[in-house]
Amino acid sequence: MSAPKPNRSRRTNALLAACLLALPWTACSSSAAPGTDSPFDEDRAWKHLETVVGYGVRSCESEGLEKTRQYLLAQLESYGLEPVLESFTDDTPFGEKAFANVYADIGSADAPLVILCTHIDTKMFEWEFVGANDSGSGTAALLELARCLANQPANDKVTYRILFLDGEESLREEWLDPDNRYGSRYHANKLVENGEISRTKACILLDLIGDKELKLTTEAYSDSRLRTIFFDAAKDIGLGKYVNGPTREILDDHLSFMAVNIPSLDLIDYEYGPNNAYWHDPRDTIENVSKESLGVIGRIVLAGLPQLVKTL
Repeated sequence: MSAPKPNRSRRTNALLAACLLALPWTACSSSAAPGTDSPFDEDRAWKHLETVVGYGVRSCESEGLEKTRQYLLAQLESYGLEPVLESFTDDTPFGEKAFANVYADIGSADAPLVILCTHIDTKMFEWEFVGANDSGSGTAALLELARCLANQPANDKVTYRILFLDGEESLREEWLDPDNRYGSRYHANKLVENGEISRTKACILLDLIGDKELKLTTEAYSDSRLRTIFFDAAKDIGLGKYVNGPTREILDDHLSFMAVNIPSLDLIDYEYGPNNAYWHDPRDTIENVSKESLGVIGRIVLAGLPQLVKTL
């Protein structure tokens, strides 16, 4: 992800609300801490992060990226889902390259579709970049969200597509179109080609959400209605301090879905480390990522989704 030049950047009744938003997953206790009544298990998410980061570099066509895809496929199957490996090739500044997204649907084939996505690839550098936050954190959180949503009672009002995207990062040093967003651009165009676009109502993107000092950016390109739903949900469950960060225009995978008129929201914390020093940097390691931040994001998403479904 990146941001337009000249900027270098890219990218009370809270308890009652928590009880209502948590249903049907759990009952609420009057002694519960804000935002804790959720099926999202941050320990599980952290184990996913450790596994993915353990694969090392996950840049285009790398062994680490293929291991990540196989891990995702196995985990999604273990949740009782039927994952799809969406393979394709595309032209890049370095010739034709192979890419592959992974996705699984939770719900019926004809219900309104809400996409939850993240990218799984890491930026290609001459040095070893393991991307614990970018893209490990989103991958780990979305995989745990898939488990939570797969365990929900059947719901004919929405289908969630859990989508892991390849090729978000540009293969060159600088972000220049079309050398970026390969996977999201491909999937968005496929939605149009196969007619699924007519039932696709929203896209929620997770990126850079593991910062130890989590504060979600107010991403300016994102759909304002969706942002209000999820930021208000965070406030309702006592997690308001993690939202309403600085306003920035961020170039990221959500733009591919916006290009085909799907309302989209980028949940991202661009400020990673002092003065964003850890972004695309050797210090983007697991030591600089927070398990608690993964849990916060998971709870915010699960709190916001029921509110989103009401608007479909």
